[in-house]
Amino acid sequence: MNTARTVPVSPVSVTTGAVEHSVDFLRPRLLATGHDRVSLYAGVQINGAPHLGTSVMQTSAFLLARTARDRFGVDVTLRFGALDNSGCETRRCARTGTLYERSFHHALGSERIAELIRTYYGGFFDALSAATGVAYEVETYTRQQSRPEFRREFLDSLHRMDVLRWVLAPSHGEVPLSPPCPRCGWAQKHGEHTEVRAVGPDRAELAAVCLDHGGYVVRVRADESDGAVRADEADGSDGSDGSGGTGGAQGAYLGSGTLHRNLLKERVAAREDALAVVVKGADWAAGCRLLDEAFLCYPGAVLPARLFTPVVLSPSGAKLSKSLIRAGRTEATAGSEPWMLDAGAWPGTVEEYARLLLGLVSLMLSEPCHFERGYTTPEVARLIDSAGLRLGARV
Repeated sequence: MNTARTVPVSPVSVTTGAVEHSVDFLRPRLLATGHDRVSLYAGVQINGAPHLGTSVMQTSAFLLARTARDRFGVDVTLRFGALDNSGCETRRCARTGTLYERSFHHALGSERIAELIRTYYGGFFDALSAATGVAYEVETYTRQQSRPEFRREFLDSLHRMDVLRWVLAPSHGEVPLSPPCPRCGWAQKHGEHTEVRAVGPDRAELAAVCLDHGGYVVRVRADESDGAVRADEADGSDGSDGSGGTGGAQGAYLGSGTLHRNLLKERVAAREDALAVVVKGADWAAGCRLLDEAFLCYPGAVLPARLFTPVVLSPSGAKLSKSLIRAGRTEATAGSEPWMLDAGAWPGTVEEYARLLLGLVSLMLSEPCHFERGYTTPEVARLIDSAGLRLGARV
């Protein structure tokens, strides 16, 4: 094997000479806070089999956690948030063109969600955990949003929305709020007709519109430890007769846009008695700039620690994308393979896939300049072949 060809060829990065390993970005925050525990947070999509970029991010989280533990002598916890609030079904109002969406949680239920998580990630995460000695947890967004601390952050954000809306949506100031209909689980995708009618220190009232059931009102309380939101039909001002409300028979659900939701999750994570570290693909960098500015809208807020992982790109330079893959607008090209777009197409065992990813990401982590860049699928294939990773790297 030609050793010179097994490593990426990367340009000099801005951090050259200052950072020996990408996990060292955490050192100043650990010194400042004195924490002896680190909690890393990463995401889990369930709207289809993961592509290579997702696997690189998740493998990076395990390896970064192991390195932080060994390098800094701290306890580490790795927490994955499963996005069961992602859209599963979409409908359009024939009269107005308004899009309505039902989440995986509302369409499939908790048991099916748990099955999807096991199918897409259970064996892969178990193999990564065994190889790195890093334990992990997976929690759904449905469970996260039911917690009192999440609801308090939600209510607090409504109080600050006059300021937050121009940070989270600087072009138009419209931050979507989409509480699902308590009768069927459908919600306006962009929350065009959601109205915040009242906000108090421990409760709020939101009015929204369902395509099938007309108007409804959702009342959110900070002390709803079971996540229940009481909902009643609206007074019929939208043309509905106001009948048929559930009175809260179904559980509450806090629906909001991507940036708003991530702000709330990160604010909750910051409450933990540990250094909270957010691990995301580098394609999130622009969005995190807005999140950091949103943090500054809170008095005394400290920006979260972040680690960005390499993005896997198509030969055109566009990152691998689930939405484009589902739409049939991207496909494996020369120098790449079908399993790079769909991990379910991997021809071997899940343990072999985990070993390949551990070897690949270890190469990326060998120098910060290799971690602070993107990789096309042909370049990934070259690294895999030249390093002999198909045989399973020792990491």
